Amino acid sequence: MLKGKQNGLTSVELMLVVVLLAIALALALPSYRAMIEKRRLVQGTEQVFAFFNSAQAVSSRTNSAVTVSWSKTSEQDWCLGTVLGESACDCNETSAAEADYCAVQSAHTVLSSMEAGSARIVSPADSSGALSYDPVRGMLASADDALSFDLHSTSGDYQLRLVVAATGLTSVCSVDETHKVPGYSICP
Repeated sequence: MLKGKQNGLTSVELMLVVVLLAIALALALPSYRAMIEKRRLVQGTEQVFAFFNSAQAVSSRTNSAVTVSWSKTSEQDWCLGTVLGESACDCNETSAAEADYCAVQSAHTVLSSMEAGSARIVSPADSSGALSYDPVRGMLASADDALSFDLHSTSGDYQLRLVVAATGLTSVCSVDETHKVPGYSICP
């Protein structure tokens, strides 16, 4: 008898394809997870960076001091808030009727860890604090207010430092070579 040409895969060939796909996925998954973790840290850090730059810009635009306050109950639970003037606000306050509500020109101005992805603020160790921008020069009202935030990825494998200098300049760098995030130089 003549056999016709067979189309399709045998069960052995199919099993071999499945095994090869499983091996490829097992090799690619850790790299994919690291990429996602770095991206979430960068996005969160960029949001914090933009928050400070926005506060400085509002200070210049309104010709009024703007104070940025932060509160941290843990590395995973933190918030930042801004208010016109030199007194701190409470970024956890949700009632606009309260005196310590964070708002600029009636707009609630808060950034929380929930909105900044998985970026964890490890330092400063202080649970709360504030700094004010001088509206004339765009600098911090007090040179002692200069500060840095160390933001870590969920695993802690990647770390970025956001620095707010006394000049008002905000910058971001990788904390060290071990925890380097591509695209960011090592902090001086």
